Amino acid sequence: MRSLSKYDVFFYLSQMEAPTKEELIKFLRRNAFFEHVSERTVSKKLNELKKEKLLKGIQINTENPKTYDCLAFLCWARMKGKEYNRLLDKKSALLFKTLFENGPLNFKEIVKKTGLSKPTLIKYIGTFTENGVFSVIKKKPLVLKANLNDLTLFYANFLDLSFELFEKQFGKADIPKISSKKLISATIKLHVHSTTVTEGNTATEDDVERVFGDYPVKLTPREVTEILNARSAINEVFSICKKDINIEEIKHLHRILMNNLLEKPGEFYYGRKRLAGFETKLPSSKQEIDFSMAALLNFAGKPINPVIISPMVHFIFASVHPFADGNGRVARLMHSWILLKAGLPLFVFDPKKRNEYFALLEKSRNESIEDFINFCIKEHRNSLEELMKKEA
Repeated sequence: MRSLSKYDVFFYLSQMEAPTKEELIKFLRRNAFFEHVSERTVSKKLNELKKEKLLKGIQINTENPKTYDCLAFLCWARMKGKEYNRLLDKKSALLFKTLFENGPLNFKEIVKKTGLSKPTLIKYIGTFTENGVFSVIKKKPLVLKANLNDLTLFYANFLDLSFELFEKQFGKADIPKISSKKLISATIKLHVHSTTVTEGNTATEDDVERVFGDYPVKLTPREVTEILNARSAINEVFSICKKDINIEEIKHLHRILMNNLLEKPGEFYYGRKRLAGFETKLPSSKQEIDFSMAALLNFAGKPINPVIISPMVHFIFASVHPFADGNGRVARLMHSWILLKAGLPLFVFDPKKRNEYFALLEKSRNESIEDFINFCIKEHRNSLEELMKKEA
C-alpha cells in the first residue's frame, strides 16, 4: 500500500462537489491504496495544501491560478498513465528544472548541477526517458534534454520554470509585419483558405475569392458555410485581439465558426473524442477539459516571444480538444489572436503542408514541440513573403 500524498488529496477533492472532510475521507477509502487512511493523515495533507494556498478551508481555491496549473498537470499525468507523485517529488522536479532551464547536459554536468548521487540519477533518468520526459541526445557520453510536450508543458508551467533558454534555441524568431489594407485583406483570404482546406474543404484560392464576392462556385453548401464562417470568425478576432485570451471569447469564436455546422456550437463537449488517424488519448471529462483550459490561459500570459508562444498555445489547445468539432480552426484563430495583439499578421500557411502539420502536432504530443514551432514560424514566414510578392 502506498502512502497518501497531498496531491492525491487535491486530485480527489477536485472530483467532488463541496465535500465535507468526512465525505472526502470516505471517498479516499474507496481506493484500495487508501482504504485504511486515517483522519489525522488527511488533515495533515489538507493543511499542507492550505499553506500553498491551493485550498480555502476544504474547498479548491479558485482564486489562485496555480490551483488550475496543478490540477491540469495531475489530470494529464493520470490520463497518460504517469505517476504524478513521482514526477512531483523534490528530486524529480529538481532534475527536470535543471535540464529544462540549462539545455542539453551530459551526465557529469547533471551530477554537478543537481548534487544528486549517480545511482539516484541513473534511476530517475531511466524512468523519465521511458516516460518521454527526457530524450537521449547522445549515448556516449550520455547527453540528455528535457522534452516539452503536452504533459511536460503543464509540468513546467506548474513548476514556474523559466522559458528563457527554450526561447533562445529559435534564434531571432520573427515574421514580416504588414500594414496595407490590401495585404491584410489578402492574409484574411489566405487564412480562410488554409484553415478550411486543412480540415478537408476542397476549395481553391479562387473559390474562396468567389465565395467572398458572392459568386457561384462548385462547392457543397457545407463548404461554402465553412468559408463564410471562417471569414466572420477572423473578422471577430481582429475586433477582440487587444483583449487577453479568455474562455468566453473562445466559445464565441467557435459559435461563429461552427454556426449551422454543429448542433451545439460554442459549448465544450465533455465526452470521448478521437483524432482520425492517430491513437492519441484526448481529455474527455469536465474536470480534465476545464482545468486544462484554465491552465492554458495562465500559460498564454507568460512573457514569451509571441512568435514562439502562439504555436505553443495552438498546440496545447488542439491537444485539449474541448469542442466536439472545429478545434483545429479555433487553435489557428488563437494563434492569430496572439500575433495580432503583438501587431503581427494573422497565422497562415500552405494547406498543401497539412500532412506535415498534423504529423508534427502528433510528434509534439509524443516527443517534443520544437519541430512544430519551427514549422509554424517557417511556413508562416514563407506564406507571407509569397503573398507580399504577389501583391507588390
